Amino acid sequence: MEKHYWKIFSAVVIIKLVLAYSFPITSDEAYYYTWGQYLDVNYYDHPPVTGWIVYLFYLFGRHIFFSRLFSSITGIIVAIGIYLVAKEISRDENKARLVSLVYLVVPWNFIVLISSDVPLFLFVFLSGVFFYYGINMKRSSLVLVSGIFLSLAILSKYFAGLLLIAFCGYLILRPNRNSIKYGLILILGTLPLLLLHLYWNYTDCWTTLMFNVFNRNKDHSLKVGTFLKFVLFQIILSTPWMLYFVARNLKFIRAGIKRDNNLFFHLFIIPVSILGMLAFFDTSLHWTISFYPFLFILLVYLDSAQLALIIKFSGIFSLMLVLIIAIILTLPVETFKNHRYYRDIVMGFYGNEIYEKIKKYEDQYVFGTPGYTTAALMTYHSGKHFIVFMDDDRNGRNDDKLTDFKALDGRNILILSTLKVKAKEYQDYQNYFKRLVIDTLSVRQANYTLIFGDGFQYEKYRDTYLSKILLDCYDIPGFLPIGDCFFFNRYFPERNRQHSVDRHLESE
Repeated sequence: MEKHYWKIFSAVVIIKLVLAYSFPITSDEAYYYTWGQYLDVNYYDHPPVTGWIVYLFYLFGRHIFFSRLFSSITGIIVAIGIYLVAKEISRDENKARLVSLVYLVVPWNFIVLISSDVPLFLFVFLSGVFFYYGINMKRSSLVLVSGIFLSLAILSKYFAGLLLIAFCGYLILRPNRNSIKYGLILILGTLPLLLLHLYWNYTDCWTTLMFNVFNRNKDHSLKVGTFLKFVLFQIILSTPWMLYFVARNLKFIRAGIKRDNNLFFHLFIIPVSILGMLAFFDTSLHWTISFYPFLFILLVYLDSAQLALIIKFSGIFSLMLVLIIAIILTLPVETFKNHRYYRDIVMGFYGNEIYEKIKKYEDQYVFGTPGYTTAALMTYHSGKHFIVFMDDDRNGRNDDKLTDFKALDGRNILILSTLKVKAKEYQDYQNYFKRLVIDTLSVRQANYTLIFGDGFQYEKYRDTYLSKILLDCYDIPGFLPIGDCFFFNRYFPERNRQHSVDRHLESE
């Protein structure tokens, strides 16, 4: 099997490229697509690296395929990196190829979607690999590069900071005379971008910090069920057959890790263990996936026959999944007309047709939707900015930065919704417009609601809706200094003065 490494490698890449072109855009991808359209140093939900990457690949074309190329490139880099490291540890090129193939054919490697987890996955891996070569070759420059990659990982998602804890854990548990030096160099490489990111937050309402530290964790509580889901999900990620062979050879794997003083064991077990403990408080199940390449590297301690069996089982399972996806993609979208999310499915596949039917109103109306996911999908399909109107979700609020409702005072707004308007929502819409008309739109047997709002009344919207968002999403703690805040400046300038007074009183 290892003799056909490059053939299998090429086949996997081709399959991923076909999927990347064929699979319809998802709502989350559309949201990140809007980040790439509006390049920024900071975004609401996550740090900026994902937006930067989408922007770069958007230069090649606006089809989502081009943004997804980064996912395929990431898979290639990680596969080659696993091969090189496995070869270095085992001194066996054939076994290194097998270890790399285990990663290549694992089912989740065929996911081609673009998200903040993709740059996180790449930069966590590169940071670990460069640190490994740095300490083994005694080259401080490689450790410094590891720190830079670590900062890029953290600027993809904050919890990549767990990798820094893993590095420190390794240096403490496996100390040598260079441990302190390497630790300081690693931090030195990490600091510049992190300090710059803190400054960006300081001048941007602390949006990313507020969301990830405060807002998204307001309703979390201790739940045993979420931990059990976490454990089940790790079994799925690693695959049951791989775990079977690991369990059978645990003694040899332990001996190999101890003999080689294996860094990658620590880079996997420490972050995953911490996330496992946090799973009692409902952390996202997929967060651990960024550390899984380090687990695959540990498979060098299995024999080649066992690795070949793991590849065989994963390959068969992955091909079955790809075949199922291919069959689904060939079916007419109307096949799913009884699905509860059929309107969202049609919007994902044929949002351009929806836009063509409402395009005639664009001279008289500003277009929007009542949710960030549908707004992002329609922005992608139309090439026009759809605002987010009256969405009280704490997630996906980057449109808060893009849309100035004060500037829309008196304008007409057409709101496209995948749902029927409820009585309470109708009252709210009536309150925010001088005149309101509700109509329906049908595209491929999916019925959408069109809300024609004439004469937007900004003051009422500010006093009711934006005031609620202020308390729920922009209630910045007094201990945080504010350099600038677009939300305060636009809608609540008095809040800037109040925050300064509160900080002054706290300091006395």
